[in-house]
Amino acid sequence: MKHRSHLSAKQRKARSKLAQIVHEKGFLRGTIVTMSRVCGNPNCRCAKGQKHVSLYLSRSVGGKPKLMFIPKRYEEMVKGWVDNSHKIKELMEQVSLDLWDAIKERRFN
Repeated sequence: MKHRSHLSAKQRKARSKLAQIVHEKGFLRGTIVTMSRVCGNPNCRCAKGQKHVSLYLSRSVGGKPKLMFIPKRYEEMVKGWVDNSHKIKELMEQVSLDLWDAIKERRFN
């Protein structure tokens, strides 16, 4: 692998952002799902049509979808972690494409 000084500015920036997210911000693979539901209390507003709106974290485990309720106080934090996971995926693709091009152009020594 090349020393950082031999990497392009674009490559260094992508790797730096990637390291920062992984080491400082945290990440979580999954998808945020908004669901509307009825609680079952006959006196609740949801019984009259105003359903409760909740966020869930969705991910696939063994090919089967799994949902986890996200309490209101954790919604922003969990959303941030999921967003970070998407950013990581994009940055990894960017780094990978740069290395792909380097191999293709035989400039990876």
